[in-house]
Amino acid sequence: MNLEQKNQKIYSPVPAVYLHIPFCRHICPFCSFAVRRDRVELHEKYILGMLDEIARRAAWMKEKKQINRDLKLSGHKFLESIYFGGGTPSSLTIPEVELLLSQVRNCFPCSDQVEISFEMNPEDVNPEYLSGLAEIGVNRLSLGGQSFQTLTLKKLGRIHSGLELRKAVKAIANSAIENWNLDLMFGIPEQSIAMFKNDVEEALSYNPSHISLYGLEIHEKTPFGKNKQIRKWDTEHQQQFEEMYLWANARLIQARLFQYEVSNFSLKTKEGRNNLLVWSGNEYLGFGVGAHSYLSQTRWGNKRSLNTYLKDLEHNSWPVDFEEQLQVNEQAAESLMLALRQPKGVNIEQWQKRFGLQWKKQQLDLVEELCTAGRAFRKGQHLCLTAKGMLLADRITVELMPESHIK
Repeated sequence: MNLEQKNQKIYSPVPAVYLHIPFCRHICPFCSFAVRRDRVELHEKYILGMLDEIARRAAWMKEKKQINRDLKLSGHKFLESIYFGGGTPSSLTIPEVELLLSQVRNCFPCSDQVEISFEMNPEDVNPEYLSGLAEIGVNRLSLGGQSFQTLTLKKLGRIHSGLELRKAVKAIANSAIENWNLDLMFGIPEQSIAMFKNDVEEALSYNPSHISLYGLEIHEKTPFGKNKQIRKWDTEHQQQFEEMYLWANARLIQARLFQYEVSNFSLKTKEGRNNLLVWSGNEYLGFGVGAHSYLSQTRWGNKRSLNTYLKDLEHNSWPVDFEEQLQVNEQAAESLMLALRQPKGVNIEQWQKRFGLQWKKQQLDLVEELCTAGRAFRKGQHLCLTAKGMLLADRITVELMPESHIK
């Protein structure tokens, strides 16, 4: 932040920005995100489109603020997080990444401590690329490793090998970027509990500052979702998946990575900034195909087709696929869901007062059942889920919401 910014009091309207890079060398059969096969000749068009969207949205925000002088900011004066997700951000060259990063910095005043996170695939990791990222300000990496077992990776449809993952992890561990996350996945077809335990132990041997644990989700319209054998495996092994998660939860905590959300474990002060902001209900802007934004109790999502996204921008239209103003009951459900996915849980009294809700016998009985079953516990006014309960966090949220008691 320079003196001119201080004098003019130019503030960012949101604390977090997400940049979606949809390009992938190979589309994973379990992926439901807005992605497409990478073609280098599309990069320039797409990046120019994103640059336009970022500039226009910043101008729109400024105009909106001037028209409505009472428009409240989210409590943050400067951008705290910039997150490159995908798809595969590491499919871009360093100059391409820098163009996007410069545009965000020019349009949204950044904190001196802004966290710039960047997702990578193991096959893209090399010392030169890592140095380039560090030079343009990237200070956190997230590596999509999933498993160190080559056969498991093949079952998952990933194109990197266990050897490539090990090389990538070592390169990151020796790079200038000290804050990094490794994704691990459980519930993969034919993955045994012992195989998953080996993955967790090997991940810990590299001393990452953050590990994310994701259970394989089977989405209907994906190749995995259309595969009867995989759906059958998923259905028949739920108890095994729970055992994997509970063991890993305890093991990571033993290794001094504390849990701060269902799937995320980190060293103290190394939590993902983007994660913390979003899960705390803060506002954010998303740019690129399929990216979502949340502002003034309104959520919108961009179109998933790259061609449609670019055409809308060319015609000076917003490339928005849907927009919804969250009603009070929707805000309440989202607040409850986000709170229950975190170890600190939900302050029941404050939550009910904020949204004008009152739990009745049905909800109170459910809380007692959850506590008896070891899936939840009460701590003062807080209802917290145990590791066993967090596996069912989304279902529990739905069941704890009163049907139609909004005042």
